[in-house]
Amino acid sequence: ILELKAVVWVFKNWHNKPINVLSDSLYVVGTVQRLQRAIIKTLQNNHLFELLLHLSNLLNQRQIPYFITHIRSHQFTTGLSIGNNEADHLVSWADQRPNVNLFQQARLSHDLFHQSAKTLAKQFHLSVGEARGIVQSCTSCQQVGYGLGLGVNLRGSRALQLWQMDVTHIPELGNLKYVHVSIDTFSHVIWATAQTGETARHVKKHMHAAIAVLGIPMTLKTDNGPAYTSRIFQQFCQLWGVIHNTGIPKTDNGQGIVERAHSTLKTLLQKQ
Repeated sequence: ILELKAVVWVFKNWHNKPINVLSDSLYVVGTVQRLQRAIIKTLQNNHLFELLLHLSNLLNQRQIPYFITHIRSHQFTTGLSIGNNEADHLVSWADQRPNVNLFQQARLSHDLFHQSAKTLAKQFHLSVGEARGIVQSCTSCQQVGYGLGLGVNLRGSRALQLWQMDVTHIPELGNLKYVHVSIDTFSHVIWATAQTGETARHVKKHMHAAIAVLGIPMTLKTDNGPAYTSRIFQQFCQLWGVIHNTGIPKTDNGQGIVERAHSTLKTLLQKQ
């Protein structure tokens, strides 16, 4: 964001003069090159959203030509890199932030540019699995429709506050008989995916699809199945900022809503 603010400052203060801009941030250079004809959607990071809007307005109103390019300044100590390195030194004192959450940065970047999983992993130093999860959880990239029961707010305090999730078996689906079901306890929106198993890998795949359609829940309630109590799924919840609660072992207490969702789903399938 600091690099982006500097570029905004340049375009604001030299709006009536030709300028050349060199930046060691490929993200900032790519943003400027694409922003003039782009449609900016609302971001969770309000500060970043306001910066992008400001920069977009400056670029669209600009009548004087400009040039911007990326330079690998940290790899060299001569030529054009000298000025860029001096600029980095001058502003380094202001950048006293805690460690950057690369996963969150990757999500924000993908919201704008929709990179592939391979590109995200390389750009933000993520594992291929983490990057693939971001892509699979993107509504625009998946182009999926809505699940059952959208639009009825029956109870609860607000949407995405609490989900229940469970797996039911539907033998008629053959190899895809393991149906993973998530339900928002406020709106009663149901999202289900038919899969070949019920391991942690299958649960993560289901969650990526559900998040792409419904959003990220604050709290997730499941039973004590091996997939839900596995280290892999616990790491997944921690990575996505989801609070995971489980019920009383060897009972179905607290899972009544998703159990009824199973019945609803099976009834609808029988009518097909």
